Amino acid sequence: MKKLCEKISSNGRQILEIVALIIVTSIPWFVDLQEIFKEYLANHPISPDDFFWQAAFRMGKPVASVVLFFAVLIGIRKFNHGFVMNRKRVYHDYCYAWYCFCAKILGIKSCDLVLVPIHMQFKLVIRATFPEYPLDETEYPVVENESDSKVSETNQEEPTREINLVLEDTYAIEARQIPKAKQGYRTIKISRNSCADSSRHFSQKYIEAIIKCIRGLKGKVSVNVYATTNPMNTKHIAKRAFGLGGRGNVEHLYVFQQSKDGRRRFEEKGRKIF
Repeated sequence: MKKLCEKISSNGRQILEIVALIIVTSIPWFVDLQEIFKEYLANHPISPDDFFWQAAFRMGKPVASVVLFFAVLIGIRKFNHGFVMNRKRVYHDYCYAWYCFCAKILGIKSCDLVLVPIHMQFKLVIRATFPEYPLDETEYPVVENESDSKVSETNQEEPTREINLVLEDTYAIEARQIPKAKQGYRTIKISRNSCADSSRHFSQKYIEAIIKCIRGLKGKVSVNVYATTNPMNTKHIAKRAFGLGGRGNVEHLYVFQQSKDGRRRFEEKGRKIF
């Protein structure tokens, strides 16, 4: 119940806008608009200035509903122009269809990636669902004189088109945390630091190391991502390493969500991004 209340509270604006659309669309079916505006319609011939409104009132309930729906929707989209989704500090675990609805229908242009499941961060950025993903750069300071990222590889001899990509950033990832069914595949681990420092930093070197690794993969491959990257690094990794619109060498991308409990193993099944 608490999680449901948090979801409703976090999306209160969008929910109220949906309710408003339902109400205005229903008005013609419960209110006789032709009777209310009878005198106006009799005294004012149709003109370019009020064509749509007069058409709505004169042509019956279905047309009136459609006209009112789009009139209010246009107003909602303008109202949402500067709104940033996911600003409340709660866990934003929503389905992709909801994000698409908010972006494409309600006209929301910006979405915060903080406290969004990592597989959804990848999907939102790669598919460019929103034009902008604003993050506070002061929360992800650049490390001065940062050392090169460490790249290691296991199971290199495995002739498979499925590869595990382990991205260590804020926390270390152990081999036992990877699903057993995937542990035998070729695995590339890229670590930003020794993982002794769990603070969040933006790392250009780390991102470039990942891009270089992805570009170096031979042929068309399927990549399984296990990551503890912060939202700032995730945004750049998703966009620059994987968001190439089918022009890269990664045929399929799966991102595995990490459990919050116990040994924090990754889920047995990854979430398909493309």
